[in-house]
Amino acid sequence: MQKHSLERTVITLFTLPCLILLGLLIFLIVHFKLDFLEGTTLIIALLAPSIVVFTALYRRFFNTLDSVAVQLDGLANEEFTVWHLAKYSAGRVAGLKRDLHTIAKRIQNKRHEYAQNESFIFDFINELELPIIVIDSQSQVYHHNQAASNYYQKTNLLGNDLTSLGLSVDADKWQLEQNNQRHKVVAHALNRGNRHYRLLVFVSIEQSLRHNEKEAWQKLVRVLNHEVRNSLTPIYSMAQSLQELPKLTQSDLQTTMLNVIEKRAEHLLEFVASYSKLSQIPSAKLASVTTDEIAKRCEALFPEVDIIIEQSGSITCDIEQLEQALLNLVKNANEANLTANSSGVTIRISQTDNWQIAIEDNGIGVDLNDNLFVPFYSTKPEGSGIGLVLSRELIRNQNGELTLTNKHHEQGAVATITFAN
Repeated sequence: MQKHSLERTVITLFTLPCLILLGLLIFLIVHFKLDFLEGTTLIIALLAPSIVVFTALYRRFFNTLDSVAVQLDGLANEEFTVWHLAKYSAGRVAGLKRDLHTIAKRIQNKRHEYAQNESFIFDFINELELPIIVIDSQSQVYHHNQAASNYYQKTNLLGNDLTSLGLSVDADKWQLEQNNQRHKVVAHALNRGNRHYRLLVFVSIEQSLRHNEKEAWQKLVRVLNHEVRNSLTPIYSMAQSLQELPKLTQSDLQTTMLNVIEKRAEHLLEFVASYSKLSQIPSAKLASVTTDEIAKRCEALFPEVDIIIEQSGSITCDIEQLEQALLNLVKNANEANLTANSSGVTIRISQTDNWQIAIEDNGIGVDLNDNLFVPFYSTKPEGSGIGLVLSRELIRNQNGELTLTNKHHEQGAVATITFAN
């Protein structure tokens, strides 16, 4: 099958009138009986200019098409200056030039709009506290936010591959290869022109874990409160009744035993009542409180405690619940000092990425194990295991976190309350 082209069509259309003209000239030469020189001169004089004009038109026409092609290629490569057809100021080519200019302007506006949208997306990503990484088609980091840097403890993640990030993908399901139970990875497609990216969001499951943990021990506390109270209340009542009987009907042994029953029952009732507080923490009333205000209230509560403000500002918290947690933590710090025959408690307010309130003691330190914040667990002979648990729940109730660590270079422990900015 013969291929058709614009060039072939143009040549064919011009060849036809040239052949007709040539035939007419041959007829005139024969009719007027011109000799060879006269006939050749006539043919050259009439046919040659037509061929020259055709050649010029052919070149001009296809040069214009080439200019249009170059302009379109420039638009495809985001070159928005229409100059290839600048010499045409009227006619259809000028109209075509105006149309190309309009298209270039629209593409430029769309590109600017897209750049603004992309900038907004990346700025929005940068403001989020969830770690977010953008992966390009080569499976390398194209963009990331500060939360991702904090997560990997690296300032710059650009160019890192999946292996170095501990990421793997199977059937479009992303996973953290390290044993991380606090985050899961959610992937979203992000397209920019012909380039394709993956936006990986590290979704924290901490809140879900906290909620499940809290529900579990609240149910346990309610069961203990119900069952133990139902058992101890009548024992306590009967012990009191027996003590009120006439002295003649009681022996010294009976009195002693009844006293023991009464005291132990009373102690257990108080013990269970203290645990029931864990399931009765009211919703936090969050407000912006200045560090100076917090320091003043701490000075009133703890005159013997050193209070240091390293950075001033405002912290969003429930000041009443914060004070309740601080009472427990300062009490623990003083008890730790007594155990080590030392003294000195410091409350330090500072800010790095987040606001922190640190309660420092000079005791022997703490045994950092998994039971530290477990209800009912205590390392103190007379401890109920309620103080740290209640303090942590009070802080978490304000969208904060409580951690307990030992000092690095000296004796003592540090209880750190962290609030997000």
